[in-house]
Amino acid sequence: MKRKAPEDDTNDVSDNESGSDDGPDDIVDVDFDFYNPEQVDYHALKRLFGQLFSSDAELIQTGDIVDILLEENHVGTTVKVDGQESDPYAILSVINTQQFKDNAGIKSLRSYLLGKVPKKDEAIKSLLSEDSDKQVGWIVSERFINMPMEIMPPMYKMMQEETDQAVEKGEAYKFDYYMYIAKTYKEVASTVDDEEEEAQPKKKGKKKAKTTSETFYFQPEDEVIDQYAQYKFDFKFTNREKEASADAKRAFSDFGIAPSRRLMLVPQAKFAEAVEEIEKICASSA
Repeated sequence: MKRKAPEDDTNDVSDNESGSDDGPDDIVDVDFDFYNPEQVDYHALKRLFGQLFSSDAELIQTGDIVDILLEENHVGTTVKVDGQESDPYAILSVINTQQFKDNAGIKSLRSYLLGKVPKKDEAIKSLLSEDSDKQVGWIVSERFINMPMEIMPPMYKMMQEETDQAVEKGEAYKFDYYMYIAKTYKEVASTVDDEEEEAQPKKKGKKKAKTTSETFYFQPEDEVIDQYAQYKFDFKFTNREKEASADAKRAFSDFGIAPSRRLMLVPQAKFAEAVEEIEKICASSA
């Protein structure tokens, strides 16, 4: 089933990364088309999960999680720019972690996350447990880094409509909490700066760049979600050595970025308000 963005929802994306000689303010018009997740998307969606879990993706059966998205494709949306057979650039969906607790992907994810929960956070452990009496919906929200935040409001609107329809049909899409796994980072001392300092004579009184405790988000809307989360915690990758040695990831440390992840749990009563706030921010920046 194809769901094409209406003309009013067509986004203009600034081509500031292209290196064009025409200047940094050039605009490229891109039509974003919305589709249900389909079998043709399997490998591309696995890659998006690889982006989300980074070096720890091998610890989670992401292929089995993708299978859920494809089986339950009446809920959830992908974004494409080159037709239905092309790879999706973004995905927004929700998975009932209780309903699919026996799925190998959800089992591995649950084990992974429970291993990251701080010991003192018993409430979070209880919510993530497969025996929890609360219904937890995992919001799968992942996209290419150059995709604009402005695609999110129509995707959320469609997901809310689809989950409402599913609930009317008696399907398990009524949740007590919504779970997010957000890509975050902190600013640290750049290794490039360190190398430059080593190559130059040390100057008296020169101070090294300090690490900041402030957390930043790769996806801006996650900062909004954070404000509505009742529970949250930060965690680092298990395979940190692999993360640091990978060429693409080493670029982060070269320029003073230390990536990590934050799990957030938003109560159902706050979810619609959080989505409305994302819509307001997008509208104000249009």
